[in-house]
Amino acid sequence: MSERKIEQIREIVRGIAQPDEIAEIEKVVREAKGRIMVEPGQGFWQGKTPCWEMVRCPEMIKSECPISKGHPVACWEIAGTYCKLPSGHDTSICEICRVYKRWGDGKPIAVKVVGAGIGATATPAAVRSEAEAVKVRVRR
Repeated sequence: MSERKIEQIREIVRGIAQPDEIAEIEKVVREAKGRIMVEPGQGFWQGKTPCWEMVRCPEMIKSECPISKGHPVACWEIAGTYCKLPSGHDTSICEICRVYKRWGDGKPIAVKVVGAGIGATATPAAVRSEAEAVKVRVRR
């Protein structure tokens, strides 16, 4: 973390930071947290390119999608990923997805982790639009 960011955090602790500075710090912390928590290297993703990189998920989707939260299982095994439509359970997209084709080894697709994902009510319209864009990229 840069010295500037560390100093900004210190200011928050002292109650001096302005709201826009707090927002900037929160963004930096989210980005850093994402890099730390989602690095492939545990479980299924060890040594593999993560799905969000293969599909080029926008940051707004990646930050909400449960697979980028450090789950050590394949994305097609988690309910609530953005690729699986708002319900998070439609695995038909997985059958044609480049991630599954690359890493799925032809094994049957089954959701094994439930309750880790997002629901349709928690997905803002703008994020759903981004999810549709990702689905188009997945099919290519």
